[in-house]
Amino acid sequence: MRLHITTGTLGYMASMKEKDPRLMMNARDHEALLYGEDEERSVFASGYDYELLHSQGPLSEENTVYVQYIPVSGSGNASILGHLSDLNQKLQDVKGLLAYRIGHSDDRDTFIIFTQWPGKSTISDFKSSAVFDDYLSTEVLKKFRDAGAMFHSYSASKIYLPAEENEEKLEELPEEEKEDY
Repeated sequence: MRLHITTGTLGYMASMKEKDPRLMMNARDHEALLYGEDEERSVFASGYDYELLHSQGPLSEENTVYVQYIPVSGSGNASILGHLSDLNQKLQDVKGLLAYRIGHSDDRDTFIIFTQWPGKSTISDFKSSAVFDDYLSTEVLKKFRDAGAMFHSYSASKIYLPAEENEEKLEELPEEEKEDY
């Protein structure tokens, strides 16, 4: 199974979603994350495919998404697999976690940890947990870096809200700031 992901402006991603109802969308301000799962390769013209190594629970765009990208190359690829397998076991017992996907992109030498939560507060709780500290903290992930990964941004993460919740947040902005979105 593969997880397909692309990002873009909220309006453009919404129009792409209308064309394919199997796709799910979450957003953060003016940026949207469009994603879906299937056996095929590359459902997006410009996006990323991740071969899933571990997964649990059904994905839903009604949940808040926390996604973490981990660039690893060369010898780091082999050693991180065991680490992510252990993480898979630990994630099964994390309170509040609704669904997750752990995958690898051959095209980018990047691993992804794609998680879904009931809200941002549960993500904050997770990020201050022993599981996060032991498996996903920058300090722990440094050991999987080799010379090939030195030029990649190390580990990036983002939170995306359900689209409806994001719209409510945008509605609260002053009129002059809405034009930027």
